[in-house]
Amino acid sequence: MEGEFEEAVVDGKPLMFALGCLIAAWREIGKHSEGRLTLANYALAVGLLIPMAALHFQQAGAFLSPSDGAPFGMPGAGARLNSYLIWSQASATPILLIMWLLLGVTHLCLAWLLVERDWIRVVKCGTLIGAAMITLSLFTGILMLDMSPLSVPIVELAIELAAIGTVFRWHGRVFPLAPPELLTQ
Repeated sequence: MEGEFEEAVVDGKPLMFALGCLIAAWREIGKHSEGRLTLANYALAVGLLIPMAALHFQQAGAFLSPSDGAPFGMPGAGARLNSYLIWSQASATPILLIMWLLLGVTHLCLAWLLVERDWIRVVKCGTLIGAAMITLSLFTGILMLDMSPLSVPIVELAIELAAIGTVFRWHGRVFPLAPPELLTQ
């Protein structure tokens, strides 16, 4: 291959040679189970986990710019401003903001770890995401805020955790003779 590249450089077409190699590699990657697994990892990371992080960052932005004059942009469904809850809701704003930001950052970390196939840390990060989502749900319910912004992230969390479990099992089938250390790295 290096000899062919040298000839392409002499002919003045090294970029065309590199492009041809890239196209050939893309044609071959789907023919092998390792290649399909790699493509699935990247598709899951770029197609689901990174958009989920963006959704969480958008929800965090709702706390910074209240809409309709309601506190924090998330009034309870059909609820009016309650003078007894305003102080509690205002006091909880920083922790709710931190929880949404934590969910966004951990989804970015989860995408990175999934691509790296660091399954131990994927489990730890997934556990952190689940705990943060439960905590956010409890705080939102206790403060009598609107729970509807949590419906989409909860469903997508269930989908992404099922997809990650599927990719993990697929990784175990593709590399059946791999030492346990490979699966835990």
